[in-house]
Amino acid sequence: MTNRKACRQYPYAARGIGLIEVLIAVFLLAFGVLAVSSLQSDFLSSGASNKAKTQAIAIAQSRLEDMRNYMNQVVTIDEFNTLYAVAANTNSATIAGVNRTFTRTETITANGDLRSVSVTVAWDDPANSGQSVTLNTDLKFISPRGPGDLAVTKEGSSIITPTGRAKRGEGVPTGTRSKDNEDGTLLYEQEGDLQLVYDGKIVLTLKEACDTDGDNCTSFVKIKGRVYIDTVEQGNLAPADVFVHASEAAFCSRYFLDDGNVITVGTDGHDAPMTANDDYQYFDYTCYLGGGWHGNIGILKSGGVAQSDKVCLGDPVSANAWEAPVIALRRAYRGMIYETDGSGNPVTNADNDIIYSSHGIADATELPDPATGDHTHDFVISSMAVSQTAGSNCISEGVMVRSDSNIRGINGDLFEGNPEDFFCLNGGYLDRYDSYDPENPNDPNKYGANTTCPYDPTNPPVSRHVVEGYVTATEESYESIGGVNTSDGTGNCLLTPFNTDTYTARYECDVYDWGSGWTGNIYTTFKEGQELTTSCIPNPLTLANVGDDDDTDNDISCSSATLAQISGSVTTSNATRVLESAVISEGSCTVDSDGLSYSCTTDDYTDTGNWDGSITFTATNGYICANSGIVDPDSPDTSIITLGEGSGSANATVTDIIGVNQLNIDISNNSSGCP
Repeated sequence: MTNRKACRQYPYAARGIGLIEVLIAVFLLAFGVLAVSSLQSDFLSSGASNKAKTQAIAIAQSRLEDMRNYMNQVVTIDEFNTLYAVAANTNSATIAGVNRTFTRTETITANGDLRSVSVTVAWDDPANSGQSVTLNTDLKFISPRGPGDLAVTKEGSSIITPTGRAKRGEGVPTGTRSKDNEDGTLLYEQEGDLQLVYDGKIVLTLKEACDTDGDNCTSFVKIKGRVYIDTVEQGNLAPADVFVHASEAAFCSRYFLDDGNVITVGTDGHDAPMTANDDYQYFDYTCYLGGGWHGNIGILKSGGVAQSDKVCLGDPVSANAWEAPVIALRRAYRGMIYETDGSGNPVTNADNDIIYSSHGIADATELPDPATGDHTHDFVISSMAVSQTAGSNCISEGVMVRSDSNIRGINGDLFEGNPEDFFCLNGGYLDRYDSYDPENPNDPNKYGANTTCPYDPTNPPVSRHVVEGYVTATEESYESIGGVNTSDGTGNCLLTPFNTDTYTARYECDVYDWGSGWTGNIYTTFKEGQELTTSCIPNPLTLANVGDDDDTDNDISCSSATLAQISGSVTTSNATRVLESAVISEGSCTVDSDGLSYSCTTDDYTDTGNWDGSITFTATNGYICANSGIVDPDSPDTSIITLGEGSGSANATVTDIIGVNQLNIDISNNSSGCP
């Protein structure tokens, strides 16, 4: 009762106390919300800042890798000093990142015989405050070897480098001659060592390579290829002035055959051979290395490599983007392995990405493998404008598609299968790697490796994303499906076994982001001989600017069908005049990213027995030349595919086709330039 009276006697006091409590509560709530908001903002800002810093470090590391991989374009100390000229904050470049724009600059200072290089990458954070990271290295001239010899410490001792098990030789051989390599070099054995001898001197040694009787020896690694000089643009370049060098402990021979005799390049009175119409002069090379080696093989010229000197690598007739031509002075050879935890799983970083390390080549490996018939590892030397750095210029400027490159009916097929500027050793050529306990083979390996390299480690991406979805087929078609891959290459996708109740399989692809999201295609592939018996929609699945994991609307549907394919390469006289699109009346077409090849697949023609229709080709510029077409093999007087002509676009008429067909496209400046 007393309390009730008090309330009645002091009504406003009671109400005042309640109001103050509410105000205090509101104040505390507002303060808390502001604190949480500020904390969340700090987290977001910190996350964005860390991501930007990670990208900046990757950009700087990539640039330092490029500078180390210049394959020693110099043969004198003066050329070295010119290439790495002392300068401050020079060579500025703007690079678009995932969520920031970066500016990269370089500072080079003289430090005795060294060049100290600093690469700085700067950007503005969300508060428009300037941020930057700087990475440093030192470069030293050592004439004339690969990029691995360019990286040394200020004290002068060599950084640990992937030399492999071969050692540079010295002196003259005193052992027993065992073999003539038929390239100007000889092999000798001496007290268990295997020696490579050139011009009477030991140039490379494999220590303890032979057993005590000298009967069984572990041979050198051999990488072989051919160097072509494009005489149309490099008519005055003598083969004797072109050298092939490998990084680290290595020796590369240069030779050719003259009336069946092996001639060393530069031998007086012997000119290197020419192709049939004198489009190319060429010689062969073999680079000898030790097992465990990984590095670069590239081209040097007497007097140095000018900016207009361009070396083309890759395959000019492949429809696969990852095999297309590139311009590069060197070809990189790397294996990629990862460390495992105690359960045998790959060790990952904070973003759950596998941490890869470069790894070397197995003992006695020979590339190309004689058992496979793969293409030799060729270089094509030409000359172009300084600004022409795109691989497509190797085709548009005619370098890899001269008339002498046509040996099987297509300009450029001389180089079909030629590797581009990165060769992955994971395809069966990896050197051995350690286990936790060599005496217990049941323990998991300390290291593991995929069957392919996920990316080119000389140009590492900023981040990895996962694209996933389902492939749904019919009972009649699911067994013809071989797998899934991306336009970056094979080996980056996994496809689970099909569920035989639903005929559905899940796929998961790793795609790699170099700073502006991943753009590319997901392809469904088929078992050999089944390529035209199954139709999958969409195929390819095209994705753009993938900046995070993506599992939305990525499903693919497949069914049995009878299909026909029309594909071909594009020959052009100008890099701005390439194929922009190909549209088939019933079916789907894809045009390669460089506009130099295309492929069209028809819709199902099971009910009609063959396919009729048309294809419309559109060029970015120029004139599409008429083509006499493809004739019916059973009736040579009848064309089954005929390409018209036109400025900017042209139509092909298709009549009664089946199976695989090829129609190449010629694009010229105008009609008078057509073949």
